[in-house]
Amino acid sequence: MSRKAYTMLNGLKQIYHNPIFRYGIIGIITYIVLTLIYTPITLGLDVEDITILAVPTSVGLFLFQYFMGSTVFHRPFIGHGLVGILWMLTFPLLFHWSYIKPLYFYEFANDFLFGLLIFMGCSGLHFLATFPQKWTKSISFIFSIISMLLSLIPFIQIGYYIATWHCLTPASLLALYMTNPEEAFGFLKSTAGYPGLIAVGIGLIVWTYFLYWCHCGMSRVVELNSTRPLRLGVLVSALVAFLIYVPFFLFPVTCIMANWYAAVDYVKQMQQYNDHHHKVYDSFNLDSPNTAAKETPGTIILVIGESASRDYMKVYNPDFAYDDTPWQSQVSQDRDNFYFFNHAYSSYVQTVPTLERALSERNQYDDRPFLDSANIMDIAKKAGYNTTWFSNQGVFGEYDTAISLMAKTSDKTKWAHESYSFSDRYDEYLLPLLKEVDPTKNNFIVIHIMGSHIYYNDRYPHEFSKWKKGPSPDGMEAYANSQLYTDWLLQNIYTYAKDNLHLQAMVYFSDHGESLDKSHNPDTFDFTMARIPFWMYLSPDYRQAFPTTARTLAENRNQYFTNDLLYDTLAGIMQAPSNHYNATRDFSNPKYRFNLHNLTTLLGEQPLANDPLYMK
Repeated sequence: MSRKAYTMLNGLKQIYHNPIFRYGIIGIITYIVLTLIYTPITLGLDVEDITILAVPTSVGLFLFQYFMGSTVFHRPFIGHGLVGILWMLTFPLLFHWSYIKPLYFYEFANDFLFGLLIFMGCSGLHFLATFPQKWTKSISFIFSIISMLLSLIPFIQIGYYIATWHCLTPASLLALYMTNPEEAFGFLKSTAGYPGLIAVGIGLIVWTYFLYWCHCGMSRVVELNSTRPLRLGVLVSALVAFLIYVPFFLFPVTCIMANWYAAVDYVKQMQQYNDHHHKVYDSFNLDSPNTAAKETPGTIILVIGESASRDYMKVYNPDFAYDDTPWQSQVSQDRDNFYFFNHAYSSYVQTVPTLERALSERNQYDDRPFLDSANIMDIAKKAGYNTTWFSNQGVFGEYDTAISLMAKTSDKTKWAHESYSFSDRYDEYLLPLLKEVDPTKNNFIVIHIMGSHIYYNDRYPHEFSKWKKGPSPDGMEAYANSQLYTDWLLQNIYTYAKDNLHLQAMVYFSDHGESLDKSHNPDTFDFTMARIPFWMYLSPDYRQAFPTTARTLAENRNQYFTNDLLYDTLAGIMQAPSNHYNATRDFSNPKYRFNLHNLTTLLGEQPLANDPLYMK
């Protein structure tokens, strides 16, 4: 070997044995492994996601190893590392396996960061506690208990998945929160049995001992460490920040804990709402007993659409490229029985603020507190209807609490699937539920569908994939397919109710519209997000009994409307005026006072007159 080659080889050996080089390589390898794991969960990571993943991983691990003076592969770091990995991967993987769809990285970035910081923070604290080289075994035992307790939350999620083949959801966490120790033990006993419970107990003991064995190696790291005072000072400062930030700010926003806190908050809100709602309901007095239920016995159905924009519906926009509303287009020609309104808007462009107002007294023009407001179920009950709520959306969660609180005031409430945020079932799952409605009673039924909620191609079965470019529908094509499916669903609801439930009236509207470029974000508002479909069906019997209502609706086909006026309009349809009713906000009443120039959207920030449709 030449002298030059020998020198080069020797230089490479020195680089290899340089701790800084090894720390960097370990950080890069770890990042690559995590990327390979997360990519199938997210169905691909974009550049921003990769950056979010790479920076804390590579830089964090490098600095951690530098200040520890050791690689992460030393024995004492294995236990802390496994706990961190459990937090990084458990919820994302179980969610992905439960729904067979992506959990986008921004949704579980907090879980990833929490797992990473738990590993580094607990390891750092353990190192500092062991640094004096006193009571090392006792300290290791204490940290093994801490690590075991931290791992319990991921283990509970895994156990629940094994028992149900589904990840923990807000609904299941709500049940957990509201149960008592006896009920909890009964569930565990029925699920795992006594042998299973004993096995779980033994498993936790073995796991704790394994963690203790790992942690006992920290004294060796301290012996080998050449940490200088400056390094030690930086480490102490970092750990102080860790103790403040991680438990108090990061932990509560991890996926599972955010859902848990949502369950706790929901129970509190539910109690508050129920306590106050009794007073509201008791104060409800009808002006007359001669309601629609008495004069025209039968059923009224309200269908709440999701993200449906009339701009992308053939029945409202003849120039739209796709014939996505064949049934609605057909019945719209029956002007005696069906009333299609051409200028309906949402009060906001997100579901909860909109429906909170559409289904209660609260509206843009009289911003009455939600707790003080009667809702449509109150009207229906007082008017003599048996009330039912069928929903294919989430039972509750951060974004739908107000809706489910109103839903639960009905006589019967049923969700298609008590899922995480939204149902993974198609809307047709709601159709069989109509058979549970007693046809001998007067019924008011609310049907809340998933409609065209993003991601559009998740909202309809394969047979409705009529339009597509390339191998799968996307964008406008997928949206049109979802509208075609909703059209079919509305037809089936109408047909069944007409044939079996003595249908007297049916109302369809959407919570808000949709911009195919921007979705429905108030920060990037355009009027496409607010233009919604709105139509009614009135039976011949109903029209004969209440000709003024029918005539007014016919005259208002081209009048302007925002869906926060629906509460009073439904009261009018039920012929149920009361001390919680305003005729001037009732679209079916001749006293209706609103028009293009005094209606607004975006909770009063945007006059309808600003719609470019009317500014030409």
